[in-house]
Amino acid sequence: MNNEHNPIAQLITTIQQKWINEVSPYNHIQLVRWLIKPDQARLYEGFLRLESTPNGGLPDVPIVLLTAFETKEIHSRKLIEDWIETFKKDEKLQQELKVRNLKFNWNIADYEAKLENENTDCNILLLEMLSTFQKAMPNPQLHLTLSLYPYSIEDTKDYSKWIDNLIQLGMPDKVRLMFFDYVEERHFDQLIKKHQDVSKSLAVPIDLQGAINKIAAAGDPNDPEVQFRQCMIEMSKSVTKKNLPRLHNWGKKGLMITQKSGSKSAFATAHVIYAGMLFNFKEYQIIEELLQKGLAIAKQGLSVGDDICKPIIVQNYGYQASCKQLQKQKDTAADLFCKQAEMSIEYGFGPQALTAWWLGYNVIKKRDKKRYTTIITEAYQYGVTLPTELIKSTCMAYIAADYYNSCEKNRNTEECESIDLFMKEIEGEEWREQVETHRKEMEKKSLSILNWF
Repeated sequence: MNNEHNPIAQLITTIQQKWINEVSPYNHIQLVRWLIKPDQARLYEGFLRLESTPNGGLPDVPIVLLTAFETKEIHSRKLIEDWIETFKKDEKLQQELKVRNLKFNWNIADYEAKLENENTDCNILLLEMLSTFQKAMPNPQLHLTLSLYPYSIEDTKDYSKWIDNLIQLGMPDKVRLMFFDYVEERHFDQLIKKHQDVSKSLAVPIDLQGAINKIAAAGDPNDPEVQFRQCMIEMSKSVTKKNLPRLHNWGKKGLMITQKSGSKSAFATAHVIYAGMLFNFKEYQIIEELLQKGLAIAKQGLSVGDDICKPIIVQNYGYQASCKQLQKQKDTAADLFCKQAEMSIEYGFGPQALTAWWLGYNVIKKRDKKRYTTIITEAYQYGVTLPTELIKSTCMAYIAADYYNSCEKNRNTEECESIDLFMKEIEGEEWREQVETHRKEMEKKSLSILNWF
């Protein structure tokens, strides 16, 4: 990685340097909070992944766990289980230790046995594992940092109590805990204040969009792809500035550049992106015209073997549906969402079909009960055919919960039991409760493909 010319790498270097300057010199720091913005989450995830490799730049040795937080009572157990599983699967680490003749006397089997004991306090066991792991490292003078980056947090107050409990139990020597908080919400200010003698909050002024723009604009300025990326950057700036004439100017430039390129997929993409930007100005008539033209172009491209047009067609139908939905044309919106689902399956994008159906049946939920039931049944019955690892990354839990409620109203007890059994294997015993909790958090957002998933 060449940091001198890679804008994203430069940002990660800035993050690393912040830690080196404000955490590494101070042995008393046990709790480190990064204050970040939501749009920076992926960058910090990349930072953690880098630090998990030999190319990491921190003097601390990180243990990175992405375990979702459900409750304070079971989180330590879940972390231990994931840590054990990850360690056992890390063949590269085992081989590297052997090749370098490094001693690492940390017997994972001991902790597996303790985890099986029902009387084991998993909070204490987690701290014990951290302590022994740190002491077993080839260089025990280095700090070990448990880096927590959960994919989801059910309850921030409960999460705060869990962290507080670990600190009160006593963090082992040379062990720190790293976690993340949103700078605009600051869920954990009280926690940091309570443990201010051993904690540190870090924040780095990051121009992520600027770095992305530099990458997007890099390359041969005569290359149509580079020229169109520049148009996208300028269109985005126009939206930020709420300048519609400027957006039209750059949108039309994008269409002209991609048309000259001769690539149907690029030309169709330009129509979709331009239309997507116009949603911010509610220019529905122009949006529909762009999408119709873009769809025709994408279908032409597909007919001559350009498979890149397949996801463009799927996205186009979703945008058309949202456009109709925002104009209160709900029946037409539902038709288009269902068409999007149909095309997703035809082109091999199964997970996208679930999202399209989910949006579609919610659009007409209150106006057409019969069609609602038809769509939700089709969505669920297709969803159960997908591989488990794919289902977890979709809205299947919502579909299953809605289908369960529908079956329950119709007193279809047998189908309810089947749904419950299937979803418990994927999402756990409390899957319905988790769906409702998350649904309440999302109620403030409108149900549209533009701001869901």
